[in-house]
Amino acid sequence: MKKGDRIVILIIGILIIISLTGVYTYRNHLGSSNKIAVIKENGNTIKTIDLNKVEKSYEFTIKYGKSGFNKIKVEKGRIRISDSNSPRKIGMKMGWISNPGDNVVCAPYKLIVEIEGKNPKHNDFDAIVGQPGN
Repeated sequence: MKKGDRIVILIIGILIIISLTGVYTYRNHLGSSNKIAVIKENGNTIKTIDLNKVEKSYEFTIKYGKSGFNKIKVEKGRIRISDSNSPRKIGMKMGWISNPGDNVVCAPYKLIVEIEGKNPKHNDFDAIVGQPGN
């Protein structure tokens, strides 16, 4: 192995470590936030659930036409598609989601279940731009 090869491998290793650290930090930062499950059909929000306030697990069914359905199971802090008659059942296979940014998709029925979060320790501003008095 040449000296140049070792340098390239070292640089790639450092970049991987930096990337994983960033992802870990991002996930933990949002992990302490409010968890709101947003269920969308055809891009329209049909239901929102505050997962932190769920006291008892429950299921509900979203129906499509005469025979299509997705069954959603909700527990404290997490949500999933528990049953579906979609052809490949990919949404079911994705399992539980519990962190802001996670989502489950059932493409045949254009259903998206995603978790949005907001950390109450931080405000909504990333930056304030402009001059005072304008």
